Amino acid sequence: MNKYIIIVMSLIGYLALPAQEIKLFSLEEAVAYAMENNYTVINAEKDVESAKYKVKESTSIGLPQLNASINYNDNIDRPVMILPPEFVQPGQSNEVKFGTKYDASLGASVSQLIFSGEYIVGLQAARKYLDKTNTDFFRNKVEVKQLVSDAYFSALSAQRALVVIDSTLTVTRNLADETQEIYQVGFAEDIDVDQLNLLVSDLEANNIYFENQLMISHAFLKFYLGLDDNDSISLTDNMESVINKRHNSGLISDPFDVYQNLDYLSLAQQKELSFLQVKLEKAAYLPSLSANLYYQTQAQRDEWDFFSTSGKWYSSSALGVTMAIPVFSSGQRRSRVKMAQIAYDQTDVLQVQLETQLRIQYTSAKTEYMNAYLVYENKQQNRKTAEKIYNVTTQKYLQGMASSLDILNTHTQFLNAESDYINSARAVLTASEELQKILAKEE
Repeated sequence: MNKYIIIVMSLIGYLALPAQEIKLFSLEEAVAYAMENNYTVINAEKDVESAKYKVKESTSIGLPQLNASINYNDNIDRPVMILPPEFVQPGQSNEVKFGTKYDASLGASVSQLIFSGEYIVGLQAARKYLDKTNTDFFRNKVEVKQLVSDAYFSALSAQRALVVIDSTLTVTRNLADETQEIYQVGFAEDIDVDQLNLLVSDLEANNIYFENQLMISHAFLKFYLGLDDNDSISLTDNMESVINKRHNSGLISDPFDVYQNLDYLSLAQQKELSFLQVKLEKAAYLPSLSANLYYQTQAQRDEWDFFSTSGKWYSSSALGVTMAIPVFSSGQRRSRVKMAQIAYDQTDVLQVQLETQLRIQYTSAKTEYMNAYLVYENKQQNRKTAEKIYNVTTQKYLQGMASSLDILNTHTQFLNAESDYINSARAVLTASEELQKILAKEE
């Protein structure tokens, strides 16, 4: 009896659990969600935050620096010195302990950098590094958007294939069952039954394959979205709606400005950093000037009475100005300047190379998209025609006007046309994503 009570209570507890929430995503919603939760985007945002603190750190080097110190010693065994004979009275020991049992000191220092060429250039470099980090952050977001879109497109392709296979599998199973019945009464050949059963078997295998593909696509998409693998998602867009929306958005007519391209901007900022590195190495030839103020008070006691008002504290202070003048480094500074100049020249070459490369990539991406869209339109029409032929042949077969071989041929033709259509749609979406990526500008 107790066993049944436990089982019933377990079932009640299970049914009382809230149903797992299914997260619905259009493509735009998926991209927006990834911009907030993707691991790469989160870390890139932290890089920007770190760069801001780098600017603050560099700035603070040129601001006043205040330090304080407290020192206390308990001289457990004071050092002993041997005095020369002329300092010792007859009969006295020449061993003398110097110092006091206890000593303490309090000190404070203030320093201020007055001039340093390296500081000025370093501050400029820190600010430029922040600019580059912001650009790289946006580049990361564009790359994540592409990853999310590709995973979304893969899932849509698998979903589309499953819909076609499921509907075709239902029709083919019905045909196989009807043919089996007709065969049993002697109005069909066994080869007709075998051919239809073969179609059913192939469709079942394809169904399993695309179910696995859909599961893998969802797994990748959830990873890029920053979701847990146990979360459930559902896609609300379809390939046709995404393609039509992008094609009608003026993607082809958007102007391309190579100087606003994110890769070009990032390299241009790297070039500026390389130039600042040259200036930094040259600034090592300049003198630096700094000022410092020092104050200390010290007490020495044979008894531990540092807080007594009668005890004396002895103060000392100093104000100083220091100029560091680089004189001779045996060619070390010159070599550093030359290496920095070479690195800058290399970046200059890379910039020219990238500019040419990006123009070619844009032309190629635009052409790829236009060609992919034309193929997509053709495959879309072919799919409709093949589906119509398959449906008509199926009706003729049911009326005894077509053979099982006709069904096999038109069925294969229809599935091939559907596969070509799905691949062409995927190609259009991928090409549009590449074109969007190269057209992306920093916000």
